[in-house]
Amino acid sequence: MKRTRIAIKLAVFIFLVVGCAGSFLPSVFAADEATEIKAKYAKLLTDYSQFVLHPTAKSPSATEFALKNNIVSKELAGLLRKDDELAKKEGGMGYLDFDFLVNGQDLCKPVKIVEVVKDKAAYIMQASNRSRECCKDCDENPYFFVLVNESGVWKIDDVRYSFKDDSGTEQKFFLKDILNGKVD
Repeated sequence: MKRTRIAIKLAVFIFLVVGCAGSFLPSVFAADEATEIKAKYAKLLTDYSQFVLHPTAKSPSATEFALKNNIVSKELAGLLRKDDELAKKEGGMGYLDFDFLVNGQDLCKPVKIVEVVKDKAAYIMQASNRSRECCKDCDENPYFFVLVNESGVWKIDDVRYSFKDDSGTEQKFFLKDILNGKVD
């Protein structure tokens, strides 16, 4: 009888420990994964920022850098290539008229990854081009990379931008919409 009670208590204890660990472990793995994503993209965007800060004839465009480093999804890569072809055909500019990796045309400091959070089957990575650090009167709107998992690699699938129009209303738009000609 005493052995049965001990066995039951032990079984309950093991069940509780395993159950708690099971609910805790996914968040630990997500935190580790978010940290890895942040470190990877912080390095890549810092490296790319150097090309923007110190351009040379050999500096890659945002599209060239993204494709070379395999950091965009297949769908986004196709849209970026298509826009590059449109730019060649149109004499220099397609739908995209700014550097999508730095959210602008100029940069004074390397892009900074602010935060990476899990959102359902994606990660949202908040970035800052740090314009306020260089220009006190400049507006700085963070932008958000949407990352999806393609064959075990987290890649940029879209980017969400925002700005305040002349009336002070916040306008939001997505990179894919721009590349598809849906945004002026």
